[in-house]
Amino acid sequence: MPHRLRAVLFVLGLSAGFGYESEAQIYTLPRVDPKSGDYFGGAAAIDGDRVLVGAAGVDTCGENSGAAYVYELEPESGRWRLEATLLPDECEVGLFFGRTLDLSGNTAVVAAFPNAFSTIGSNAAYVFERDTTDGTWKQVARLTGEPDRTEGPFAADVSVDGNRILVTTSGDLADGRFGGAAYVFERGDLGWTRSARLTASGNTRAGILGGSARLDGDRFVVSASRYFGGGQGSVYVFDFNNDERRWRESARLDGFEDFFISTWIDGDRIIVGESKAGRESDGRATVFRLDETGAWQREAVLRPTHPFSLGAFGSEVVVEGDRALVVGYDEQLEFSFNIDRVVYVFEADDSWRQKHVIDIGSVYFGSAVDLDQGVAAIGQVSDVEPGAVIVVQLH
Repeated sequence: MPHRLRAVLFVLGLSAGFGYESEAQIYTLPRVDPKSGDYFGGAAAIDGDRVLVGAAGVDTCGENSGAAYVYELEPESGRWRLEATLLPDECEVGLFFGRTLDLSGNTAVVAAFPNAFSTIGSNAAYVFERDTTDGTWKQVARLTGEPDRTEGPFAADVSVDGNRILVTTSGDLADGRFGGAAYVFERGDLGWTRSARLTASGNTRAGILGGSARLDGDRFVVSASRYFGGGQGSVYVFDFNNDERRWRESARLDGFEDFFISTWIDGDRIIVGESKAGRESDGRATVFRLDETGAWQREAVLRPTHPFSLGAFGSEVVVEGDRALVVGYDEQLEFSFNIDRVVYVFEADDSWRQKHVIDIGSVYFGSAVDLDQGVAAIGQVSDVEPGAVIVVQLH
């Protein structure tokens, strides 16, 4: 029987253990001047003892200019402290800096992405690196797409892994006339340079490339939803061929129906979330695994132990090794609307099973989720109350 990890009281910067069959450590990252509507926690990434948090609506250098915050764990005290506030060199009104982001070691990538449904704009992905001598974070690059391309706004999603960065464009979400693109940037002696631009083999009837994206070494995945066109979308897999020194589309996983298809990759596993799937639109998450022949096979279809109609299960997904996190609604208490959003924890031994439910009793929980070495960073964001990021040590 899965057990619930529920936080009854949060104290900023302090830890508390919860659980029945096992214990989990749950922390809330400390905030500076929390305000509703700044979207703190709308994006979050964790790597080791560091967490990166986006607040795309905070008014740092003008309304909705945005910011990103770096937190670091103090080993002696076990508390998380704010290490740095990241702002782009050309900070300006309406930039929405921090809408999506990622973190890898001493490298942070933060996107400025005001509007997914426009076809033009000066969006960019900003790269920050930490100076290991004095610990300061500095902007080292501003990444953009190729000029005069019909591909939708740049920086729809970003992902970084070591010396590589993946950035997607949104395509045409409103009318579906054209698809998006995926850009790969590499760090070399001359800094960060654009090394590849990739598009999908299928037309927009198979989905518009550029939604949820994740890079893992020599492989990445990008979702392609149908958006307002309706119908089933896809998830594309791209691999880097070391002999040819180029990227190629290696697979297309089809049959996903959701306005926003969420996806994640870790090694030889991919997870895909469909929050509107199922007869009752309760949602599902599908795990794929790479077999010996190089084909992606469906390994498991994940659903909550107690599914709810319109439960939005699969709205955000993460997989790491034999563990997966899936965001969805839980308690409805006979109402016709959802009142509690949670993060379901699944683990695989001989098969995939739901093990825990991370629940803080909020409908706004799970706006963003990331997982590294068994530690999750989970965002909580809304228009009506200050956002938060909760760090959970899973056992």
